[in-house]
Amino acid sequence: MTEQALFAGANFLVSILLARWLEPAAYGAFSLAYAIFLLLGTVHTGLWTEPMLVYGSGRFRENFAAYQQVLLRYHWRFGGAACLFFLVLHLGFWACGAREIALSFLGLSLAAPTVLYLWIVRRGAYVLLKPQLAALGGGLYLLLYLGQTFFFFRTNTLNTFTALLAMAVAGLVSAEIIRWRMNTATERVVNSKEVQILHWRYGRWALLAGIFSWIPGNIFYLILPAFHGFEAAAHFKALMNLLMPILHVNAALGQLLVPGMVRALTQGKLVPFALANLAVLSTLATLYWLLLIAMGPQFMEWMYEGKYQNATNQLFWLGLLPMLASVVSVMSSVLRASERPDAVTRTYALLAGFSSTVGVLTVWVYGIAGAIQFLVIGATLSALIFSKLAQQKS
Repeated sequence: MTEQALFAGANFLVSILLARWLEPAAYGAFSLAYAIFLLLGTVHTGLWTEPMLVYGSGRFRENFAAYQQVLLRYHWRFGGAACLFFLVLHLGFWACGAREIALSFLGLSLAAPTVLYLWIVRRGAYVLLKPQLAALGGGLYLLLYLGQTFFFFRTNTLNTFTALLAMAVAGLVSAEIIRWRMNTATERVVNSKEVQILHWRYGRWALLAGIFSWIPGNIFYLILPAFHGFEAAAHFKALMNLLMPILHVNAALGQLLVPGMVRALTQGKLVPFALANLAVLSTLATLYWLLLIAMGPQFMEWMYEGKYQNATNQLFWLGLLPMLASVVSVMSSVLRASERPDAVTRTYALLAGFSSTVGVLTVWVYGIAGAIQFLVIGATLSALIFSKLAQQKS
């Protein structure tokens, strides 16, 4: 939890500062670009990070250092392609006169390879059950990211590009510190062809699941600007920022779900392990929902200096999302640990289709309110389906 608080807390604080310091249209452009980066991140996670949690905890447990080196070689090839992709988008939007979003993509051309590098290195520490190493990098990431952002603000150079540049530098340095402390040097060799085959066999499903799961939560950052302008995307992002603390707390606990469930499955204790984690995550989410109902408007006033105050009427519905996400996280982890990513993929495909049709129509008609309430409907449907599938598996 400390590690997640440091890494995610830095991103959360910078997002709040950007919402306060940038104009709504610029903040909306940043939100759209970052949502596209998260889509790229789902590809990276599906092909390398998520399979690593399964195979690194099992098949390659005794040769993890050599196994990770193979994965990092694949990562940097992917990171180079991501850099070129965002540079092309930058040039295209700059030529069209869309300066704010062009700057965002320029920043992501640098941040994407290094942030994804940080993602896979952090997860490696969890596979080894050494989250303290990730927490060490998290402390450095927090200091570097906030320090650079504050410097850019004080020198009047803070914009979407420099914010992402700060993220890139902080991510690269933090990842190198984690790897150095993990002592990943090894003389052992892992068959890269075997790794490629295993990761593709598992990762093709995880990849599709990641893309499909991205759609319900992020498609609105693309749809809102198209129908209601970048300011609407900024208001939506400002609301979603309120959920980041509880979602990151749950994510900190959830980092250990798949490796823990792999071990629990081999010991015949999968069901009690899953139920115990569900109880903890659901309780935290429920308490946060009550806090959001009671203090949400005051939080919005303090965080944004009254800038996005007209969006507070959606806080009741917003607070339901972490509760439903807790169920989805635990039940989908049961399926992943059981090496059933195909079931996860099919469920997210159903939800993606629902969001891309009914969800888009809802946002077109009702704007931000439609986006929030549709998220609750989609999360409820997701929780029900995953619960049913996990019960059948267990």
